[in-house]
Amino acid sequence: MPRSVKQLLAETLEDLSKDNLDKFIFQLLDRREEPRVRRCRVEGKSRLEVVDVLVSTFTEDQAVDVTVEILRSISCKQQAERLKMPPKTAKKILSNKLEDLSGDNLKKFRTELLDRKDGVRTSQVEGKDFMEISDVMINVYSEKKALKVAEEILREIRCNQAADDLVAEAEQAGLFSSAGGSSDGEHFVDRHRTDLIQRVTAVPAVLDKLLKAKVIQDETYDEILALRPSQVQMRTLYKYVKAGGPAAKDLFLKILKEEQSFLIDDLMKK
Repeated sequence: MPRSVKQLLAETLEDLSKDNLDKFIFQLLDRREEPRVRRCRVEGKSRLEVVDVLVSTFTEDQAVDVTVEILRSISCKQQAERLKMPPKTAKKILSNKLEDLSGDNLKKFRTELLDRKDGVRTSQVEGKDFMEISDVMINVYSEKKALKVAEEILREIRCNQAADDLVAEAEQAGLFSSAGGSSDGEHFVDRHRTDLIQRVTAVPAVLDKLLKAKVIQDETYDEILALRPSQVQMRTLYKYVKAGGPAAKDLFLKILKEEQSFLIDDLMKK
């Protein structure tokens, strides 16, 4: 289900640092146009409470426009553009990704789709273009399932960047819950914990990127790096990543895709 205006505004404000949220509220109170927002309604309030004030003070469309205007004024242009751009439909996301494939990769995609033998018939996709294949997938599967199947096939044919882009756009549209999510809500790194502990070998490279992203601290980095063998390092690292919650797990998975792409591709097929 597409996200509501309130959800989009809440996600946007959640993405702001404390300093930028303070700047946002200052600019909101400093607006001279009517209707005005009273200080007592937003000062010291939570992000969700600020969203409620925005939507109740302005219409939903105006609340988005006002938020975009303020975000741009405080140099949060990325958040402004993301909020202003309407989420794409599953069909649009899927057709765009298939359109970007080379002729050879589209043929590989079609072959893998048929090899799944889970509802798509040869006559439906043989010799068809990207738009027709997208239509078939949406009709055969649910919207979310079609995107998930497309992601899996793109990884199978080694189009990992296209798969990553598809996931990012699906998340933005509210069609995927998280980069590592599954239909039962279990995160990829939880579902494949044992395999990851036993098979990840590029632990130092993973640690470097987690440290840079501030998922772990210097002392944790040193502690894990001193351990042997790699299975012990991964078991310890997993505890810290798990403590960081879904966002840390998503980043952990993204790094694993970069550092151990063949392993992750193999696990994606399970």
